[in-house]
Amino acid sequence: MKTQTRFVLRQSVIYSIGNILSKLSGVLLLPLYLHYISEEEFGVVTLFETIFQFILILSGLGVKSAFSRWYYDLKTQDERKRLFYTTYTFNLATSLLSIVLVGTLLFLFSRSIFHYVLSARVLIYFCLATLFRLMFDVPFNLLRLEQKAALQTKWFSLNILLVLAFSYYFLKFKGMGLEGIYLGQMMGHFFTLLPLLPLIWQNMGRTFEKHLLRKMIHYGLPLAVSSILTTILTLSDRHIINQYQNLSEVAGYSMGYKVSNLIQMVIVASFMTSYSNYYYKTMFTSESNAFFERILRYFIVLLSAGGLAIVLFAPEIIYLVSMGSAFFQESVPIVPVLILGLAFSGLRQLLTLPLNKHKKTRLISVIMVASAVINITGNLLLVPHIGKMGAALSTVGAQLFALLWFFYEVNKTDPIHSSLPGNGLLLISWGALCLIAMQFLTLPLLSAWLLKILLMVVFVIILFFTGHIKRDELREVRSIYRKIRGR
Repeated sequence: MKTQTRFVLRQSVIYSIGNILSKLSGVLLLPLYLHYISEEEFGVVTLFETIFQFILILSGLGVKSAFSRWYYDLKTQDERKRLFYTTYTFNLATSLLSIVLVGTLLFLFSRSIFHYVLSARVLIYFCLATLFRLMFDVPFNLLRLEQKAALQTKWFSLNILLVLAFSYYFLKFKGMGLEGIYLGQMMGHFFTLLPLLPLIWQNMGRTFEKHLLRKMIHYGLPLAVSSILTTILTLSDRHIINQYQNLSEVAGYSMGYKVSNLIQMVIVASFMTSYSNYYYKTMFTSESNAFFERILRYFIVLLSAGGLAIVLFAPEIIYLVSMGSAFFQESVPIVPVLILGLAFSGLRQLLTLPLNKHKKTRLISVIMVASAVINITGNLLLVPHIGKMGAALSTVGAQLFALLWFFYEVNKTDPIHSSLPGNGLLLISWGALCLIAMQFLTLPLLSAWLLKILLMVVFVIILFFTGHIKRDELREVRSIYRKIRGR
């Protein structure tokens, strides 16, 4: 089991490199954006991000999720190539239809959606950038399934660097504003796709498996429907803020969300990418459940410690990426709330794996739709009165609801032996430390940093008391460290 743990963590570290580069590119682009576009236009960029997420889920109709679930069931390379060919061609067709549908709606109703006048070129560049991005989504998934973490990270990093370079060129040297942002994305995604074409061609099976596609759609469609509805309802927070407040409030919420989303990109996405593929490969082995419980405990440690670190240094992060803007410092108080929601979301994503194992996709769909309804109801009730903080609180409530329901359902089929008192104490302690950290905002920088480091030390001690970190595991870490030093 120790070998398994090391493998999963090693893969997670490799994937996290690409995710860190992704966030780093965002950090580098934000000052550029804020220098060449207004706060209102930054709000427009945020709304476009939610539309992209909707198209991403709409494309494939859940078949991409089924691709991951079916891949290890097929034993021969020829079968897997036919699976890839079927998935890729279907995903390409549905991606084209999705972009045409959404693009048409944007051309007709962009002013009502954004409360801002957009040029036709912005919409065209956005649609083409989205298409090129979706065309290498399935190949990236294939590399993850083949556990080629380093190769997948290389391609992912290339994409980030290309988007960064083209965006910088069109914004700084061409002065194209919003058009430059989406032209840069379009060019970056296109020149990432081109060198991937040989990899795509090599894995084409040349046979379209209609009967297999029907099974995959039957499995994945409930997930797709729930994801589409969830995306519409949960990402609607930006649009609701725009309707009840203004684009500047959307920009402030987006800044807080981008900082909080570090936990999703660096920890959750990397961890889930590595472990989910490993889980599907070993889910019917005798040690699978015990290993899942251990992974769950490690995941809680990473989420809580990483989340606290982001909360503690959120003021400095926002100050750097916003170039000292006083306006964006108003986003600091929503960061702990959003971090908590994203942590609940990450745990909920992990708990979907046992339900996918038993192909309970309809149950997952029901839970996610119910959670989304709670979220949008909370937004409608709270956003008109307390703006972006209302949206953050709604997210926490909805994600906690989904997490508890998932935990209940998973325990019916694969009981999880986890200390509820220990987890409850950890949550309370985490919240208390975040409240204390919010009192450091007006302190001198050196004093604030020393106190923040002290809070992190206190939290590590709390992890021992709650049983999330065990002494034998520390001895194992020290042993690994000595071996590395010895080399």
